[in-house]
Amino acid sequence: MTSPRKDWNVLSHGSAILPSHGREHNLSLVLQTLADQGALSRADLARATGLTRVTVSELVAELLHRSHVIETGTQEGKRPGKPSTLVDLNRPGLRIIGVDLSGIIPFRAAIMDLDGVILQSFSSQGRGATGQDAADQLLELLDTALAQCQVPVLGIGIGSPGVVTDKGIVLSAEKFGWRDYDLRSAVEQATGISTHVLNDADCAILAEHTFGQGSGHMILLRLGRGVGCGVITHNTLVRGAGFAAGELGHVRLHAQDTAECSCGNIGCLETCISLPAIWKALSEGQPKNQLDQQVAAYLASAVAPLLSVLDIRNVIFTGPRDVVDQALAQALHEALALRSHTARASDFRLVLSEDPEHLVLRGSAVNVLFHELGIA
Repeated sequence: MTSPRKDWNVLSHGSAILPSHGREHNLSLVLQTLADQGALSRADLARATGLTRVTVSELVAELLHRSHVIETGTQEGKRPGKPSTLVDLNRPGLRIIGVDLSGIIPFRAAIMDLDGVILQSFSSQGRGATGQDAADQLLELLDTALAQCQVPVLGIGIGSPGVVTDKGIVLSAEKFGWRDYDLRSAVEQATGISTHVLNDADCAILAEHTFGQGSGHMILLRLGRGVGCGVITHNTLVRGAGFAAGELGHVRLHAQDTAECSCGNIGCLETCISLPAIWKALSEGQPKNQLDQQVAAYLASAVAPLLSVLDIRNVIFTGPRDVVDQALAQALHEALALRSHTARASDFRLVLSEDPEHLVLRGSAVNVLFHELGIA
């Protein structure tokens, strides 16, 4: 079980354009209010949302029909007369399946509730698969998770390495040899369940933004198979013109770095400070404190311009606890302060994630909630 629900930061949805968009916006507003505040009467929902009672009653009726909300009992003691009926998100009756493809360990999946709490987790049997073998391994893992889920699944969320479009197409994921691979369609055709795919670092920052130490303006740095970066400004996930925002791992900082990268280029950042590179250096006898300084210098050189350009004061740093520890975080903070005036501001904070193991899984759930219910 993961930590209990807190007050959620809310991702930006943009403005309604058509009347149908306006109705969906209002449905999302009701759901978001219930997500934030818990069970409410229709009258309390009207007051909280600013909508009329008639509108709220119509919206709740539609959400009851969709099984997105349920009636949970009566509200006693507030006013004389008939007690009001409470409605809430269908927390007991809907589940989300999340999948994390980012780790060096085998693929992981989890059954989660609508608050992002992990109820049951699973791991694939193999590792190192590429191409169609990797896709088949993912589908087998999903079969296992779905077979154990006894209530309806709202959606499947997947966090994948590489560049992922808003349609769930993996434009490139060198670790799997995927290029222009329609992962979303492959999973939906196999399972019949609505599926949403997002870059793993973007999933991680959604988890921190919603459940953790995030804010409206933040960066998340993640050391894994590669070097991931997620960016949120004005409560909006930054994805970029080609959906490659935050792809720090394939930045080349120094001309003298010539190690060959899996992308086909040389000297990419991930050849120096990804987990495989760090573990290799440690196995060859490089002292941890010396390696921390080296990793911090490389990472800070890539990140400091982002802090200054975007005026970001909140940085979350994450990765396996045996590598991404307080010593490395302190080294990174100092390296950033040398390179960016923003990192020297009194309100600048760099903190370690409190739940690094589950960030991608829980962020994949946030992505499902956003797309299926309009809440985050």
